[in-house]
Amino acid sequence: MPFTDIAVAVQISLTYFTVFYLTGLGGLFSERSGIVNIGLEGLMIIGTVTGAFGVRFFTDTAGLGQPWGPILGLLFGALCGAIFAGVHAVATITFRVDHIVSGVVINLVAIGLARFLSYAFFNGQATQSDPGGPHLARLDIPLLSSLPGGLDRAFQSLSPMVLVAAFMVVPVWYALNRLRWGLRLRSCGENPEATRSLGVSVPLYRYQGVLLSGAFAGLSGAFLAAEVIGNWREGQTLGLGFIALAALILSNWNPIRLMFFAWLFGFSFAIPLRLNDAPVISALPPQFIRMIPFIVTIVAIAGFVGRVRPPAAAGKAYEGGGGT
Repeated sequence: MPFTDIAVAVQISLTYFTVFYLTGLGGLFSERSGIVNIGLEGLMIIGTVTGAFGVRFFTDTAGLGQPWGPILGLLFGALCGAIFAGVHAVATITFRVDHIVSGVVINLVAIGLARFLSYAFFNGQATQSDPGGPHLARLDIPLLSSLPGGLDRAFQSLSPMVLVAAFMVVPVWYALNRLRWGLRLRSCGENPEATRSLGVSVPLYRYQGVLLSGAFAGLSGAFLAAEVIGNWREGQTLGLGFIALAALILSNWNPIRLMFFAWLFGFSFAIPLRLNDAPVISALPPQFIRMIPFIVTIVAIAGFVGRVRPPAAAGKAYEGGGGT
Protein backbone atom coordinates (compact mmCIF):
# COMPACT_ATOMS: atom_id res chain seq x y z
CA MET A 1 0.00 0.00 0.00
CA PRO A 2 1.53 3.38 -0.98
CA PHE A 3 2.45 5.89 1.68
CA THR A 4 0.18 8.39 -0.05
CA ASP A 5 -2.89 6.45 1.10
CA ILE A 6 -1.63 6.46 4.68
CA ALA A 7 -0.90 10.18 4.46
CA VAL A 8 -4.37 10.97 3.15
CA ALA A 9 -5.85 8.81 5.93
CA VAL A 10 -3.91 10.87 8.47
CA GLN A 11 -5.21 14.06 6.83
CA ILE A 12 -8.79 12.78 7.14
CA SER A 13 -8.15 11.79 10.76
CA LEU A 14 -7.00 15.33 11.56
CA THR A 15 -10.24 16.68 10.11
CA TYR A 16 -12.38 14.38 12.22
CA PHE A 17 -10.11 15.01 15.20
CA THR A 18 -11.18 18.64 14.98
CA VAL A 19 -14.86 17.66 15.06
CA PHE A 20 -14.43 15.30 18.01
CA TYR A 21 -12.08 17.53 19.98
CA LEU A 22 -14.14 20.71 19.76
CA THR A 23 -17.32 18.84 20.68
CA GLY A 24 -15.53 16.97 23.46
CA LEU A 25 -14.25 20.24 24.91
CA GLY A 26 -17.83 21.44 25.02
CA GLY A 27 -18.85 18.39 27.01
CA LEU A 28 -15.80 18.87 29.22
CA PHE A 29 -16.85 22.33 30.39
CA SER A 30 -20.43 21.25 31.02
CA GLU A 31 -19.66 18.07 32.92
CA ARG A 32 -16.79 19.59 34.88
CA SER A 33 -19.35 22.05 36.21
CA GLY A 34 -21.64 19.17 37.22
CA ILE A 35 -24.13 19.14 34.31
CA VAL A 36 -24.16 15.95 32.25
CA ASN A 37 -24.68 16.84 28.61
CA ILE A 38 -25.62 14.00 26.26
CA GLY A 39 -27.17 16.61 23.98
CA LEU A 40 -23.87 17.30 22.21
CA GLU A 41 -25.22 15.67 19.06
CA GLY A 42 -28.20 18.02 19.01
CA LEU A 43 -26.00 21.04 19.62
CA MET A 44 -23.82 19.97 16.71
CA ILE A 45 -26.90 19.67 14.49
CA ILE A 46 -27.88 23.25 15.26
CA GLY A 47 -24.31 24.31 14.55
CA THR A 48 -24.35 22.63 11.12
CA VAL A 49 -27.42 24.42 9.79
CA THR A 50 -26.70 27.82 11.33
CA GLY A 51 -22.99 27.66 10.53
CA ALA A 52 -23.59 26.77 6.88
CA PHE A 53 -26.06 29.64 6.63
CA GLY A 54 -23.80 32.06 8.49
CA VAL A 55 -20.80 31.40 6.26
CA ARG A 56 -22.85 32.05 3.11
CA PHE A 57 -24.55 35.10 4.58
CA PHE A 58 -21.47 36.89 5.86
CA THR A 59 -19.34 35.98 2.83
CA ASP A 60 -21.79 36.59 -0.01
CA THR A 61 -24.89 38.46 1.20
CA ALA A 62 -23.05 40.80 3.57
CA GLY A 63 -20.15 40.99 1.11
CA LEU A 64 -17.38 40.50 3.67
CA GLY A 65 -15.54 37.93 1.54
CA GLN A 66 -12.47 36.08 2.75
CA PRO A 67 -11.51 35.47 5.48
CA TRP A 68 -14.02 37.35 7.61
CA GLY A 69 -17.12 35.83 6.05
CA PRO A 70 -16.25 32.22 6.94
CA ILE A 71 -14.87 33.23 10.33
CA LEU A 72 -18.03 35.10 11.31
CA GLY A 73 -20.14 32.27 9.90
CA LEU A 74 -18.38 29.71 12.10
CA LEU A 75 -18.77 32.01 15.10
CA PHE A 76 -22.46 32.38 14.28
CA GLY A 77 -22.81 28.61 14.47
CA ALA A 78 -21.08 28.69 17.85
CA LEU A 79 -23.40 31.44 19.08
CA CYS A 80 -26.51 29.54 18.01
CA GLY A 81 -25.18 26.41 19.68
CA ALA A 82 -24.71 28.34 22.92
CA ILE A 83 -28.25 29.77 22.70
CA PHE A 84 -29.73 26.32 22.14
CA ALA A 85 -27.64 24.93 25.02
CA GLY A 86 -29.35 27.53 27.19
CA VAL A 87 -32.48 25.35 27.00
CA HIS A 88 -30.53 22.50 28.60
CA ALA A 89 -29.11 24.88 31.19
CA VAL A 90 -32.50 26.26 32.21
CA ALA A 91 -34.00 22.78 32.38
CA THR A 92 -31.26 21.17 34.46
CA ILE A 93 -30.07 24.07 36.61
CA THR A 94 -33.14 26.20 37.19
CA PHE A 95 -35.88 23.56 37.01
CA ARG A 96 -33.70 20.61 38.09
CA VAL A 97 -34.88 18.33 35.27
CA ASP A 98 -33.02 15.04 35.00
CA HIS A 99 -29.89 15.68 32.93
CA ILE A 100 -30.30 12.62 30.72
CA VAL A 101 -33.93 13.39 29.94
CA SER A 102 -33.08 16.98 29.05
CA GLY A 103 -30.20 15.85 26.84
CA VAL A 104 -32.44 13.42 24.97
CA VAL A 105 -34.97 16.21 24.39
CA ILE A 106 -32.20 18.46 23.06
CA ASN A 107 -31.20 15.80 20.53
CA LEU A 108 -34.77 15.19 19.38
CA VAL A 109 -35.77 18.85 19.14
CA ALA A 110 -32.60 19.71 17.22
CA ILE A 111 -33.57 17.40 14.35
CA GLY A 112 -36.90 19.11 13.77
CA LEU A 113 -35.54 22.59 14.45
CA ALA A 114 -32.76 22.11 11.90
CA ARG A 115 -35.27 21.19 9.20
CA PHE A 116 -37.43 24.19 10.12
CA LEU A 117 -34.44 26.53 9.94
CA SER A 118 -33.40 25.05 6.60
CA TYR A 119 -36.68 26.25 5.07
CA ALA A 120 -35.94 29.79 6.23
CA PHE A 121 -32.22 29.81 5.47
CA PHE A 122 -31.96 27.92 2.18
CA ASN A 123 -34.94 29.10 0.11
CA GLY A 124 -37.29 26.35 1.15
CA GLN A 125 -34.81 23.50 0.74
CA ALA A 126 -35.62 21.09 3.53
CA THR A 127 -32.86 18.50 3.43
CA GLN A 128 -29.75 20.29 2.14
CA SER A 129 -28.37 23.60 0.98
CA ASP A 130 -26.68 24.38 -2.30
CA PRO A 131 -23.27 22.67 -2.58
CA GLY A 132 -19.91 24.37 -2.79
CA GLY A 133 -20.24 26.93 -0.03
CA PRO A 134 -17.38 29.30 0.84
CA HIS A 135 -14.75 28.20 3.30
CA LEU A 136 -11.46 29.32 4.82
CA ALA A 137 -8.36 29.20 2.66
CA ARG A 138 -6.50 25.93 3.08
CA LEU A 139 -2.98 25.92 4.45
CA ASP A 140 0.10 23.67 4.60
CA ILE A 141 1.92 23.03 7.86
CA PRO A 142 5.55 24.20 7.49
CA LEU A 143 8.21 21.48 7.41
CA LEU A 144 5.70 18.65 7.84
CA SER A 145 4.18 19.46 4.45
CA SER A 146 7.60 18.77 2.87
CA LEU A 147 8.07 15.20 4.13
CA PRO A 148 9.26 12.74 1.46
CA GLY A 149 7.60 9.57 0.20
CA GLY A 150 4.12 10.99 -0.13
CA LEU A 151 3.78 11.59 3.61
CA ASP A 152 3.60 15.32 2.94
CA ARG A 153 -0.03 14.90 1.85
CA ALA A 154 -1.03 14.41 5.50
CA PHE A 155 -0.20 18.02 6.33
CA GLN A 156 -1.29 19.81 3.17
CA SER A 157 -4.54 21.61 2.35
CA LEU A 158 -5.78 21.59 5.93
CA SER A 159 -8.44 23.90 7.26
CA PRO A 160 -7.03 26.47 9.71
CA MET A 161 -9.63 25.15 12.16
CA VAL A 162 -7.52 22.00 12.54
CA LEU A 163 -4.71 24.07 14.03
CA VAL A 164 -7.15 26.10 16.11
CA ALA A 165 -8.52 22.90 17.64
CA ALA A 166 -5.06 21.44 18.25
CA PHE A 167 -3.78 24.56 20.03
CA MET A 168 -7.01 24.96 22.00
CA VAL A 169 -5.67 22.48 24.54
CA VAL A 170 -3.31 25.11 25.95
CA PRO A 171 -5.84 27.79 27.01
CA VAL A 172 -8.39 25.16 28.09
CA TRP A 173 -5.91 23.33 30.33
CA TYR A 174 -4.61 26.59 31.75
CA ALA A 175 -8.09 27.95 32.42
CA LEU A 176 -9.25 24.80 34.22
CA ASN A 177 -6.11 24.26 36.27
CA ARG A 178 -4.61 27.68 36.89
CA LEU A 179 -7.32 30.32 36.73
CA ARG A 180 -9.68 31.05 39.60
CA TRP A 181 -12.61 30.73 37.20
CA GLY A 182 -11.61 27.22 36.14
CA LEU A 183 -10.95 26.02 39.67
CA ARG A 184 -14.36 27.28 40.77
CA LEU A 185 -16.00 25.63 37.78
CA ARG A 186 -14.42 22.31 38.65
CA SER A 187 -15.35 22.62 42.30
CA CYS A 188 -18.99 23.05 41.26
CA GLY A 189 -18.79 19.63 39.66
CA GLU A 190 -17.05 17.98 42.58
CA ASN A 191 -18.62 19.46 45.71
CA PRO A 192 -21.17 22.22 45.07
CA GLU A 193 -22.10 22.58 48.74
CA ALA A 194 -18.51 23.29 49.74
CA THR A 195 -18.25 25.70 46.81
CA ARG A 196 -21.37 27.55 47.94
CA SER A 197 -19.96 27.83 51.47
CA LEU A 198 -17.17 29.95 49.98
CA GLY A 199 -19.69 32.41 48.58
CA VAL A 200 -19.50 31.13 45.00
CA SER A 201 -22.67 30.99 42.92
CA VAL A 202 -22.86 27.38 41.77
CA PRO A 203 -25.75 27.97 39.30
CA LEU A 204 -23.85 30.84 37.67
CA TYR A 205 -20.78 28.73 36.97
CA ARG A 206 -22.90 25.82 35.80
CA TYR A 207 -24.71 28.08 33.38
CA GLN A 208 -21.35 29.19 32.03
CA GLY A 209 -20.19 25.59 31.60
CA VAL A 210 -23.32 24.56 29.70
CA LEU A 211 -23.28 27.62 27.46
CA LEU A 212 -19.62 26.94 26.65
CA SER A 213 -20.55 23.37 25.75
CA GLY A 214 -23.09 24.70 23.27
CA ALA A 215 -20.59 27.14 21.79
CA PHE A 216 -17.93 24.49 21.21
CA ALA A 217 -20.37 21.90 19.88
CA GLY A 218 -22.01 24.51 17.64
CA LEU A 219 -18.59 25.54 16.32
CA SER A 220 -17.80 21.89 15.64
CA GLY A 221 -21.04 21.45 13.72
CA ALA A 222 -20.41 24.62 11.73
CA PHE A 223 -16.93 23.35 10.87
CA LEU A 224 -18.36 20.02 9.72
CA ALA A 225 -20.91 21.66 7.43
CA ALA A 226 -18.93 24.60 6.09
CA GLU A 227 -15.33 23.40 6.11
CA VAL A 228 -15.55 19.62 5.67
CA ILE A 229 -18.63 18.94 3.54
CA GLY A 230 -19.17 22.37 1.99
CA ASN A 231 -22.92 22.54 2.53
CA TRP A 232 -25.63 21.60 5.00
CA ARG A 233 -27.23 18.18 4.69
CA GLU A 234 -29.85 16.69 6.94
CA GLY A 235 -28.38 14.01 9.17
CA GLN A 236 -24.78 14.86 8.38
CA THR A 237 -23.60 14.54 11.99
CA LEU A 238 -24.12 10.73 11.85
CA GLY A 239 -23.75 10.30 15.60
CA LEU A 240 -20.43 12.18 15.78
CA GLY A 241 -21.61 13.97 18.92
CA PHE A 242 -22.06 10.67 20.74
CA ILE A 243 -18.59 9.51 19.67
CA ALA A 244 -17.17 12.80 20.96
CA LEU A 245 -18.94 12.09 24.26
CA ALA A 246 -17.31 8.65 24.33
CA ALA A 247 -13.90 10.26 23.73
CA LEU A 248 -14.57 12.65 26.61
CA ILE A 249 -15.43 9.81 28.98
CA LEU A 250 -12.37 7.78 27.97
CA SER A 251 -10.17 10.84 28.51
CA ASN A 252 -11.37 11.00 32.12
CA TRP A 253 -12.49 14.58 31.44
CA ASN A 254 -8.90 15.68 30.75
CA PRO A 255 -8.31 18.02 27.77
CA ILE A 256 -4.85 16.57 27.05
CA ARG A 257 -5.98 12.93 27.01
CA LEU A 258 -9.01 13.99 25.02
CA MET A 259 -6.69 14.91 22.16
CA PHE A 260 -5.51 11.31 21.82
CA PHE A 261 -8.96 9.73 21.86
CA ALA A 262 -10.33 12.37 19.49
CA TRP A 263 -7.57 11.52 17.02
CA LEU A 264 -8.02 7.77 17.56
CA PHE A 265 -11.70 7.95 16.68
CA GLY A 266 -10.84 10.33 13.84
CA PHE A 267 -8.44 7.79 12.37
CA SER A 268 -11.06 5.06 12.69
CA PHE A 269 -13.26 7.17 10.39
CA ALA A 270 -10.40 7.43 7.90
CA ILE A 271 -10.11 3.64 7.56
CA PRO A 272 -13.30 3.00 5.54
CA LEU A 273 -12.76 6.21 3.57
CA ARG A 274 -9.17 5.63 2.45
CA LEU A 275 -7.67 2.40 3.82
CA ASN A 276 -10.37 -0.04 2.76
CA ASP A 277 -7.93 -1.55 0.23
CA ALA A 278 -5.23 -2.24 2.82
CA PRO A 279 -4.06 -5.90 2.92
CA VAL A 280 -5.87 -6.99 6.09
CA ILE A 281 -8.81 -4.59 5.92
CA SER A 282 -9.67 -5.47 2.31
CA ALA A 283 -10.35 -9.06 3.39
CA LEU A 284 -13.21 -7.93 5.61
CA PRO A 285 -16.80 -7.62 4.36
CA PRO A 286 -17.58 -4.09 3.11
CA GLN A 287 -20.38 -3.75 5.65
CA PHE A 288 -17.94 -4.49 8.48
CA ILE A 289 -15.42 -1.96 7.16
CA ARG A 290 -18.06 0.79 7.26
CA MET A 291 -18.81 -0.20 10.86
CA ILE A 292 -15.19 0.14 12.03
CA PRO A 293 -15.53 3.64 13.60
CA PHE A 294 -18.48 2.53 15.71
CA ILE A 295 -16.90 -0.81 16.61
CA VAL A 296 -13.76 1.00 17.79
CA THR A 297 -15.94 3.25 19.95
CA ILE A 298 -17.81 0.33 21.53
CA VAL A 299 -14.63 -1.65 22.20
CA ALA A 300 -12.89 1.37 23.72
CA ILE A 301 -15.82 2.17 25.98
CA ALA A 302 -16.19 -1.47 27.06
CA GLY A 303 -12.50 -1.78 27.85
CA PHE A 304 -11.83 1.48 29.66
CA VAL A 305 -15.06 2.90 31.03
CA GLY A 306 -14.63 1.18 34.40
CA ARG A 307 -11.33 2.97 34.95
CA VAL A 308 -12.62 6.51 34.67
CA ARG A 309 -13.97 8.73 37.41
CA PRO A 310 -16.50 11.39 36.45
CA PRO A 311 -16.89 14.60 38.47
CA ALA A 312 -18.44 13.57 41.77
CA ALA A 313 -21.50 15.81 41.51
CA ALA A 314 -22.11 15.37 37.77
CA GLY A 315 -25.73 14.55 37.06
CA LYS A 316 -26.96 15.35 40.56
CA ALA A 317 -29.56 18.02 41.15
CA TYR A 318 -28.24 20.93 43.18
CA GLU A 319 -30.71 22.13 45.78
CA GLY A 320 -28.62 24.92 47.25
CA GLY A 321 -28.95 28.65 46.84
CA GLY A 322 -26.82 31.19 45.14
CA GLY A 323 -23.73 33.05 46.20
CA THR A 324 -21.69 35.76 44.59
